[in-house]
Amino acid sequence: MNIMRYESSIEDVINVAGPVVFLAGPTVRGNQIHLTSWRFEAIEIFQKLEFTGTLILPEFSNRFESDKGRRDLPIWEHNGLERADCIMFWIPRTRECWGLNTNSEHHLWTWRKPTKVVYGRPEGAFRTEYNDVMWEHLLAEHGLTSPIYNKLEDTIKAAIKLVR
Repeated sequence: MNIMRYESSIEDVINVAGPVVFLAGPTVRGNQIHLTSWRFEAIEIFQKLEFTGTLILPEFSNRFESDKGRRDLPIWEHNGLERADCIMFWIPRTRECWGLNTNSEHHLWTWRKPTKVVYGRPEGAFRTEYNDVMWEHLLAEHGLTSPIYNKLEDTIKAAIKLVR
């Protein structure tokens, strides 16, 4: 399994071969060192399920690194989202980690390319009702339905199934 983070170049993200899953959702920022990224658990699950493609993670390898003033990162993320075969949204939103960019990305990609989006969030996640309603509404506009997963492992299984 290959993992690409912000340290990877935009060109590498665009040109990566094989199945690619972008792990979209709230990102722990450099000033939130008391929090742990949900993506560590996700990587372990992808490994356990023997995923052999590439994961694109919109975060730094160094958890103390900050995205403040990094105007290149939204473009990096956009390219990763474009390249991905599956955009897996896991939104374990809390009062400390809101994931405000996640809402924009979630709605854009659910409308633009719903067949490559998988959506999940834990039961009781903070302020995800809007995302739930828009997920169902936007899919219906495309004549589609898809579950909202409430376990990370189930969300990952759906993402792997989509890219296979």
